[in-house]
Amino acid sequence: MFAEPNKFTEQSIGRYRKIFGVGPLGLLIGIFLFGLLSLIDREFGHIPIIGRPGTIRAIGLIFIAIWICWHIWGLKTLRLWIYKNSLCTSGPFRYVRHPLYAGVSLLGSMGISLTFNSWIMLLLPFLLFSVFSILVRREEKMMYEVFGEKYVRYANKTGRLFPRIF
Repeated sequence: MFAEPNKFTEQSIGRYRKIFGVGPLGLLIGIFLFGLLSLIDREFGHIPIIGRPGTIRAIGLIFIAIWICWHIWGLKTLRLWIYKNSLCTSGPFRYVRHPLYAGVSLLGSMGISLTFNSWIMLLLPFLLFSVFSILVRREEKMMYEVFGEKYVRYANKTGRLFPRIF
């Protein structure tokens, strides 16, 4: 599944890659998908989820607020990796290996979709989840190269983007 682990040095993986991972690429793809779905929504004449958008928009804003809190929690925990070169297994990393990507693909995009009150925009969370499921494999390879068996044990206990239920 993974190559043998190497001795970790920041130069071996690069500071940019260490800090941002696949996030910028995921962001670009997400912006593209959002724009594409917006165009499709406009072409189909905006098919609303419900006729009175106030309630669904409020629910969408709640999702966005939860996402922001989740993201801040993840960033605070991620400092262990950035500054101390430690594997993050606490905070939201206790539940998923990639909480920042999980948050944006599930909570953030769902909040945005509901705020727009559009059936077509509801495709965004599913598309982003699929995109990040593919992109994070590069990061997981890097984490294995840095932490070896310790990362494998951690990965066996946590879900990639969605918490393991069993």
